[in-house]
Amino acid sequence: MIIKYRIISGEDENFVRDIEIYSDNTFLDLHMAIQAACNYDPSLLTTFFLSNASWDKVQEIILEKIDEESQADLMLMSDTRLDTFTPVIGQRYIYIFDFFSIRSFFIEIVNIREAVKEDFKLQFPICTLSKSKAPEQVFVDDINEDDFMDETEDDFEEGFDQYDLDSINDFDI
Repeated sequence: MIIKYRIISGEDENFVRDIEIYSDNTFLDLHMAIQAACNYDPSLLTTFFLSNASWDKVQEIILEKIDEESQADLMLMSDTRLDTFTPVIGQRYIYIFDFFSIRSFFIEIVNIREAVKEDFKLQFPICTLSKSKAPEQVFVDDINEDDFMDETEDDFEEGFDQYDLDSINDFDI
């Protein structure tokens, strides 16, 4: 099966990327495809969260374990196939692409289909839609800690309310 993921940003309502990828690929493969589609440095820390319809974080899938003891139960991107969660249209993920400033993309499965003959000529994963420039990636050396001294996790969670996340389906599939 081929899954089409739609990726949007709360920072730019015009930003969208569609990534098509085989369901037996891993979250690491999806991570690398997103990074390539945004021209990002894939070596920086990122994480996926399986999410519910209200964008609440349900299950974390991490790039690498930093603390084996506290992260023992977390899933690794390299070990977790995309079909682990039985993909369905409308399934949502939060992808934190900028770990240190806690910036995210919102991802939703918008199509699932069987591979056809023409697909075998393509190199998957593939970005099938790219609109607007990706938000800039922030590097640790660029962070001014005064910018974040007043930020709290509550501020981050409340930040979701300002975005029209229903517009994730406003693009043609």
